[in-house]
Amino acid sequence: MSDEHNLVPVYIRKIYATGDRRHFRIIELGEIDSNRVMSIVVGTFEADFIAAAMNTHLFKAPMPYNVMSEIFMLFNIVLREIVIFSVKDNVIYAKLILMQGTAVQEVVVRISDALALAAETKSPIFVEKHVIDRCFRILENKVQNTEIALNDMTGKELKESLNQAVETENYERAAQIRDEIARRAAEKEAINN
Repeated sequence: MSDEHNLVPVYIRKIYATGDRRHFRIIELGEIDSNRVMSIVVGTFEADFIAAAMNTHLFKAPMPYNVMSEIFMLFNIVLREIVIFSVKDNVIYAKLILMQGTAVQEVVVRISDALALAAETKSPIFVEKHVIDRCFRILENKVQNTEIALNDMTGKELKESLNQAVETENYERAAQIRDEIARRAAEKEAINN
Protein backbone atom coordinates (compact mmCIF):
# COMPACT_ATOMS: atom_id res chain seq x y z
CA MET A 1 0.00 0.00 0.00
CA SER A 2 1.36 3.36 -0.90
CA ASP A 3 -0.66 5.48 1.54
CA GLU A 4 -2.12 3.42 4.38
CA HIS A 5 -3.67 6.44 6.09
CA ASN A 6 -6.04 7.02 3.18
CA LEU A 7 -7.41 3.46 3.18
CA VAL A 8 -10.59 2.65 5.06
CA PRO A 9 -11.47 -0.98 5.91
CA VAL A 10 -14.90 -2.16 4.76
CA TYR A 11 -16.85 -5.41 4.72
CA ILE A 12 -19.57 -6.97 2.61
CA ARG A 13 -22.66 -5.97 4.57
CA LYS A 14 -25.36 -7.62 2.47
CA ILE A 15 -26.35 -8.81 -0.98
CA TYR A 16 -29.81 -8.39 -2.49
CA ALA A 17 -31.67 -8.37 -5.80
CA THR A 18 -32.46 -5.23 -7.77
CA GLY A 19 -36.06 -4.15 -7.97
CA ASP A 20 -36.31 -4.78 -11.69
CA ARG A 21 -36.24 -7.76 -14.02
CA ARG A 22 -32.67 -7.32 -15.25
CA HIS A 23 -31.43 -9.86 -12.71
CA PHE A 24 -28.67 -7.77 -11.19
CA ARG A 25 -27.62 -7.95 -7.58
CA ILE A 26 -26.57 -5.20 -5.22
CA ILE A 27 -23.62 -5.70 -2.92
CA GLU A 28 -23.64 -3.28 -0.04
CA LEU A 29 -20.25 -2.52 1.46
CA GLY A 30 -20.23 -1.19 5.00
CA GLU A 31 -17.55 0.93 6.59
CA ILE A 32 -16.29 -0.79 9.73
CA ASP A 33 -17.38 1.06 12.92
CA SER A 34 -19.60 3.42 10.94
CA ASN A 35 -23.09 3.58 9.47
CA ARG A 36 -21.87 4.58 6.00
CA VAL A 37 -22.48 2.20 3.11
CA MET A 38 -21.84 1.96 -0.63
CA SER A 39 -24.04 0.01 -3.03
CA ILE A 40 -22.45 -1.74 -6.01
CA VAL A 41 -24.37 -3.37 -8.87
CA VAL A 42 -22.90 -6.71 -9.94
CA GLY A 43 -23.99 -9.68 -12.01
CA THR A 44 -25.97 -12.57 -10.58
CA PHE A 45 -23.14 -15.09 -11.01
CA GLU A 46 -20.61 -13.04 -9.05
CA ALA A 47 -23.07 -12.08 -6.30
CA ASP A 48 -24.25 -15.65 -5.85
CA PHE A 49 -20.64 -16.85 -5.64
CA ILE A 50 -19.82 -14.17 -3.04
CA ALA A 51 -22.89 -15.10 -0.96
CA ALA A 52 -21.93 -18.78 -1.11
CA ALA A 53 -18.27 -18.08 -0.23
CA MET A 54 -19.30 -15.94 2.73
CA ASN A 55 -21.42 -18.84 4.00
CA THR A 56 -18.67 -21.42 3.26
CA HIS A 57 -20.96 -23.17 0.77
CA LEU A 58 -19.14 -25.60 -1.48
CA PHE A 59 -20.09 -26.00 -5.12
CA LYS A 60 -20.18 -29.44 -6.74
CA ALA A 61 -17.58 -28.35 -9.30
CA PRO A 62 -14.84 -25.73 -8.85
CA MET A 63 -15.92 -22.23 -9.79
CA PRO A 64 -13.52 -19.72 -11.44
CA TYR A 65 -12.76 -17.97 -8.15
CA ASN A 66 -12.03 -21.33 -6.47
CA VAL A 67 -9.61 -22.06 -9.31
CA MET A 68 -7.88 -18.68 -8.89
CA SER A 69 -7.51 -19.34 -5.17
CA GLU A 70 -5.95 -22.74 -5.93
CA ILE A 71 -3.53 -21.13 -8.43
CA PHE A 72 -2.55 -18.60 -5.77
CA MET A 73 -1.78 -21.44 -3.36
CA LEU A 74 0.17 -23.46 -5.95
CA PHE A 75 2.47 -20.53 -6.68
CA ASN A 76 2.67 -19.26 -3.08
CA ILE A 77 0.80 -16.07 -3.93
CA VAL A 78 -1.13 -14.33 -1.17
CA LEU A 79 -3.99 -11.96 -1.89
CA ARG A 80 -3.00 -9.48 0.79
CA GLU A 81 -5.99 -7.20 0.21
CA ILE A 82 -8.20 -5.57 -2.34
CA VAL A 83 -8.35 -1.82 -2.70
CA ILE A 84 -11.22 0.09 -4.28
CA PHE A 85 -9.33 3.10 -5.58
CA SER A 86 -11.40 5.03 -8.11
CA VAL A 87 -14.81 5.73 -9.59
CA LYS A 88 -15.04 7.24 -13.08
CA ASP A 89 -18.19 7.46 -15.21
CA ASN A 90 -20.01 5.18 -12.73
CA VAL A 91 -17.35 2.46 -13.11
CA ILE A 92 -15.72 1.32 -9.88
CA TYR A 93 -12.04 0.39 -10.09
CA ALA A 94 -10.40 -2.08 -7.74
CA LYS A 95 -7.02 -3.70 -7.53
CA LEU A 96 -5.70 -6.88 -6.04
CA ILE A 97 -2.58 -6.49 -3.92
CA LEU A 98 -0.72 -9.76 -4.43
CA MET A 99 2.40 -10.95 -2.61
CA GLN A 100 4.78 -13.70 -3.63
CA GLY A 101 7.63 -13.83 -1.17
CA THR A 102 8.76 -10.24 -0.80
CA ALA A 103 7.49 -9.16 -4.24
CA VAL A 104 4.28 -7.13 -4.30
CA GLN A 105 2.18 -6.74 -7.44
CA GLU A 106 -1.01 -4.79 -8.12
CA VAL A 107 -3.55 -6.02 -10.64
CA VAL A 108 -6.56 -3.90 -11.66
CA VAL A 109 -9.76 -5.98 -11.90
CA ARG A 110 -13.52 -5.61 -12.05
CA ILE A 111 -15.01 -4.77 -8.67
CA SER A 112 -17.16 -7.92 -8.73
CA ASP A 113 -14.10 -10.11 -9.36
CA ALA A 114 -12.16 -8.38 -6.59
CA LEU A 115 -14.99 -8.88 -4.09
CA ALA A 116 -15.45 -12.52 -5.13
CA LEU A 117 -11.74 -13.25 -4.65
CA ALA A 118 -11.74 -11.42 -1.31
CA ALA A 119 -14.71 -13.53 -0.16
CA GLU A 120 -13.07 -16.74 -1.41
CA THR A 121 -9.69 -16.04 0.22
CA LYS A 122 -11.06 -14.18 3.27
CA SER A 123 -8.86 -11.21 2.34
CA PRO A 124 -9.50 -7.72 3.72
CA ILE A 125 -11.21 -5.06 1.61
CA PHE A 126 -10.17 -1.40 1.70
CA VAL A 127 -11.53 1.72 0.03
CA GLU A 128 -9.51 4.86 -0.59
CA LYS A 129 -10.84 7.73 1.52
CA HIS A 130 -11.72 9.96 -1.45
CA VAL A 131 -13.99 7.15 -2.78
CA ILE A 132 -15.61 6.80 0.65
CA ASP A 133 -16.24 10.56 0.75
CA ARG A 134 -17.71 10.55 -2.75
CA CYS A 135 -19.68 7.28 -2.90
CA PHE A 136 -20.65 6.16 0.59
CA ARG A 137 -23.92 7.30 2.12
CA ILE A 138 -25.13 7.31 5.69
CA LEU A 139 -27.44 4.37 6.31
CA GLU A 140 -30.77 5.60 7.56
CA ASN A 141 -32.42 3.92 10.52
CA LYS A 142 -35.65 3.25 8.64
CA VAL A 143 -35.99 -0.15 7.02
CA GLN A 144 -35.96 -0.04 3.25
CA ASN A 145 -37.81 -2.70 1.25
CA THR A 146 -35.45 -3.40 -1.63
CA GLU A 147 -36.71 -6.86 -2.50
CA ILE A 148 -38.84 -7.51 -5.54
CA ALA A 149 -42.48 -8.11 -4.63
CA LEU A 150 -43.15 -11.84 -4.85
CA ASN A 151 -46.33 -11.39 -6.88
CA ASP A 152 -44.30 -9.49 -9.53
CA MET A 153 -41.85 -12.37 -10.06
CA THR A 154 -42.10 -15.03 -12.73
CA GLY A 155 -42.03 -18.68 -11.71
CA LYS A 156 -38.40 -18.93 -12.80
CA GLU A 157 -37.46 -15.83 -10.77
CA LEU A 158 -39.22 -17.31 -7.74
CA LYS A 159 -37.20 -20.51 -8.01
CA GLU A 160 -33.94 -18.59 -8.44
CA SER A 161 -34.78 -16.35 -5.48
CA LEU A 162 -35.67 -19.37 -3.38
CA ASN A 163 -32.30 -20.97 -4.14
CA GLN A 164 -30.50 -17.73 -3.30
CA ALA A 165 -32.46 -17.28 -0.06
CA VAL A 166 -31.54 -20.80 1.03
CA GLU A 167 -27.88 -20.35 0.03
CA THR A 168 -27.63 -17.10 2.00
CA GLU A 169 -29.52 -18.67 4.90
CA ASN A 170 -32.37 -16.16 4.68
CA TYR A 171 -34.93 -18.74 5.74
CA GLU A 172 -37.71 -16.26 6.43
CA ARG A 173 -37.53 -15.01 2.83
CA ALA A 174 -37.26 -18.63 1.60
CA ALA A 175 -40.48 -19.52 3.45
CA GLN A 176 -42.28 -16.54 1.91
CA ILE A 177 -41.14 -17.58 -1.58
CA ARG A 178 -42.10 -21.22 -0.94
CA ASP A 179 -45.58 -20.07 0.13
CA GLU A 180 -45.96 -17.93 -3.01
CA ILE A 181 -44.95 -20.88 -5.22
CA ALA A 182 -47.49 -23.09 -3.40
CA ARG A 183 -50.21 -20.43 -3.72
CA ARG A 184 -49.64 -20.18 -7.46
CA ALA A 185 -49.67 -23.96 -7.86
CA ALA A 186 -52.97 -24.15 -5.95
CA GLU A 187 -54.45 -21.38 -8.12
CA LYS A 188 -53.35 -23.14 -11.28
CA GLU A 189 -54.81 -26.43 -10.09
CA ALA A 190 -58.11 -24.74 -9.14
CA ILE A 191 -58.33 -23.21 -12.63
CA ASN A 192 -57.62 -26.55 -14.29
CA ASN A 193 -60.30 -28.34 -12.26
